[in-house]
Amino acid sequence: MVRQRSFPRRSGFTLVEVMVAAGVMVLGMVGMIHVITQGSQMLDLARKQTVAMQIIHGQIENIRLMTWSQVNNLDNNITVWVRESDDAYNKSEGFDFGTNITAVSTGFRCKREITSVRTDMVQVTYTVTWTGNTGRSFSRTSSTYLGKNGLYVTYQRS
Repeated sequence: MVRQRSFPRRSGFTLVEVMVAAGVMVLGMVGMIHVITQGSQMLDLARKQTVAMQIIHGQIENIRLMTWSQVNNLDNNITVWVRESDDAYNKSEGFDFGTNITAVSTGFRCKREITSVRTDMVQVTYTVTWTGNTGRSFSRTSSTYLGKNGLYVTYQRS
């Protein structure tokens, strides 16, 4: 009887199996990086939308504190930068952003449009625009009606 010599069987991964596993791992890592960048863009947009609405609501409250003659003396259509260095000019044009909001609102512009609805009522529309971290432009708009006797209503659109 001739004995055949048996070689011990080697166990392990083949080169193809290792390459497939590496490919799956690379795809997973690329997906995770994409999710992280998309998440940071969404967080940036949400933060800037919140700042924009704070700017608009602050301006609506400021204009509600004005008298009817002060509102009538404002420029009908003006756009200003929301920054501390322009504070004196902004106040002269009827904008008061305060010191806290200017610290977080770099790159924001605020536009005010006043249109006469009747002789005793005006519509004031504020639009805040900014550029996101991807270079895309965004804006938020809100309007209010001011009456000579203090009647007002506010609505918002994006």
